[in-house]
Amino acid sequence: MNNILMVAFIIEGVTIVVMLIALFWLVRAQLKLKHDYQVLNDIVHGNSNDIAGLCSAALTVDNRIATVDNRIAVTDGQIDDLAAKIADTEQNDHSDHPYSIDIRKVKSGASVNELMQNSGLSRDEAALLIRLHGSKTE
Repeated sequence: MNNILMVAFIIEGVTIVVMLIALFWLVRAQLKLKHDYQVLNDIVHGNSNDIAGLCSAALTVDNRIATVDNRIAVTDGQIDDLAAKIADTEQNDHSDHPYSIDIRKVKSGASVNELMQNSGLSRDEAALLIRLHGSKTE
């Protein structure tokens, strides 16, 4: 019976040693996992901060683009208004101007003699119209 008791103690001792080794290994693995979790948590937190910063910057850029678009739309409307006013002014100037037909002739290349013959202008009037409204190459 002494031998059986001794064998039982040896088996029990070996089992305790194996369990202690397993416990040590499990504690070490748990500490490693805890460290890995902390590293990953820090990375995720950093990424979350980066994404929040990017979203904030995107909103700021979007607001600036919207402001510029509004300014462009207002400016485009003002340009259209000015173009309409200029067109109206040019139409009124040509139709009310007593020399409008003669000015068109000068712009199409009429000479002093042609203006004198066709429009009944004096030489000085025809020359002045050509100087004012003629092409720049002449």
